[in-house]
Amino acid sequence: MEEKRQDRRVPIGIKLSISNLYKEDTNTIMDLDLDVEVIDISSKGIGFISQCILPVGYYFIANIELSPEFPQIITDVRVIRSAAIDKESYRYGCEFVSISPSVKQMLDDFSAGLDL
Repeated sequence: MEEKRQDRRVPIGIKLSISNLYKEDTNTIMDLDLDVEVIDISSKGIGFISQCILPVGYYFIANIELSPEFPQIITDVRVIRSAAIDKESYRYGCEFVSISPSVKQMLDDFSAGLDL
């Protein structure tokens, strides 16, 4: 299958906590306290697995720590797709909403430093 992504996604195994989801029209889902497993990352977004159903089109603030060698990334993320894996797990695709050129470069550097 031909890769259609603009940026290469690299596998990663980090945890992320989601506490609030929001939408531009001020709809908010508060106090989720949801832990997810990020399975891949690129300079455009992340993919993760969760046991909760999350609405597509909603946003959350992600605090991503790639490794101790890289600074923490704090950015808005939008859920753009979801798919059921089985009866208890769901896979999500998310895009970074507003990411600076320096953070994009850091993600590219991180991806280049991995042995794939």
